[in-house]
Amino acid sequence: MTQTAWVLSLTQFYLGLGFMLFFLALELGLAWVLFVLRLRARRGGAPLLAYRFWVRIYALALIVGFAASLPLLLQLGTLWPDFMDRAGEVAGPLLAMAILTAFIFKSCFLGAMLYGQRSLSDRAHTAVVGMVALGTSLTAWWIVVLLAWLQWPVGTTLTDNHYQITDWPALLGGAAPALFGVLVSGGLMLAATLMLSIMAQRTRSRPSDEGDRAVFAGSAWLLLAALVLQVCMAAWLGRQLLPVQPARVAAVVPQWQSGPAERLSLLAWLDVPAGRNAWVLTGPAVPPDWLPGAAAVDGGVMDKVQGLDDLMGMRPPVWLTYASSRLAVLLTGMLALMALVAWWRGRRMGFEPDGLSDPGRAGLRAMAWVALGVQAAGWGHLLVGSLPYAIYGTVTLREIGTVQAPGTLWLVLGLQILVYGALALGFRQLLGHTLRYGVVPVARHRGRA
Repeated sequence: MTQTAWVLSLTQFYLGLGFMLFFLALELGLAWVLFVLRLRARRGGAPLLAYRFWVRIYALALIVGFAASLPLLLQLGTLWPDFMDRAGEVAGPLLAMAILTAFIFKSCFLGAMLYGQRSLSDRAHTAVVGMVALGTSLTAWWIVVLLAWLQWPVGTTLTDNHYQITDWPALLGGAAPALFGVLVSGGLMLAATLMLSIMAQRTRSRPSDEGDRAVFAGSAWLLLAALVLQVCMAAWLGRQLLPVQPARVAAVVPQWQSGPAERLSLLAWLDVPAGRNAWVLTGPAVPPDWLPGAAAVDGGVMDKVQGLDDLMGMRPPVWLTYASSRLAVLLTGMLALMALVAWWRGRRMGFEPDGLSDPGRAGLRAMAWVALGVQAAGWGHLLVGSLPYAIYGTVTLREIGTVQAPGTLWLVLGLQILVYGALALGFRQLLGHTLRYGVVPVARHRGRA
């Protein structure tokens, strides 16, 4: 597999995976927001208005996310033809469970959720919305278990170049709970910022109603809670993965030479060919338990820390790994500051959207893009930091890569960009249509909306 083919294959796969993860996270966050709104909507009023509007946005995200996930199943066979041969006994059951839960929980209850509100009692319809949220979570869980296993292959053994499951509880444990927490908190963050952005845009051209005020207050609180949860889950995930991934640690610090631990750099300009920092703003000392093979001795660290010089050929792209980690932290801090300002100003005005100024509305809309950047930087760091491995520590991407010519890969990449661009544009256009026309009033049936 040539270097060009490897880069093109990786670009194709990460583009599809990133697109799917974004809509999966948004779908997951909106599903639980809708369930909470439906619980509160049993008493009518503002939560019911908010639910009836945002269930349409959830349906759009679900359709686009489903369309984005289909190419990934094909790419597993076209871009990485030997992957299923190596890891099919692990990936096969997990993918089958994801598809099964998607059809059983989501598809079976989705129709009743979208079209059965006037035919079901409030209690029954609330239960249906809860089952859709549960189904979305279970579908995401099996996908996350597979992604976590690729980062840390626990609960399995490698025999004759084939992985076999030996311990299901260990496989479902490992880094999966922490990574699932990252996905859920990220989905809640995306849902909260999107709700704030749409609310600000809607109330710019029309008076706000009770639903807008409920969305303003609820989303502001939800965003703060999601940020706290995201930081905790990311720290938990880092504590689990860093001790077993020496190359990622060396790139994040960065640790150029094997030996005593370097101090963590807050910001640096890396001179990768020379193996040094051209400029660095030094940070705190790296905790010994972060460093694979390191142990504290008399307040110091033993000379066992593996550096980038010992990882030539098996280290991730140093610049991308280093920069993505700093970018994720920077954007998270920026989003936290913006969320605190939005919450403080909203509370002062009683969470009345009509009182927002034009700069305030622009700030709420900008938060959605910053939240998207946080997710892109965080997931990008997770995926890029594990390179060149497909299954960390054992199977590299070059071993399972495609034999297609670079010209074919260029063509498919161009088509993929067009398709995903059309999906994103379609989502944006339908979102704008829903924003413009809102919810069409319907007649009541047996006293229910």
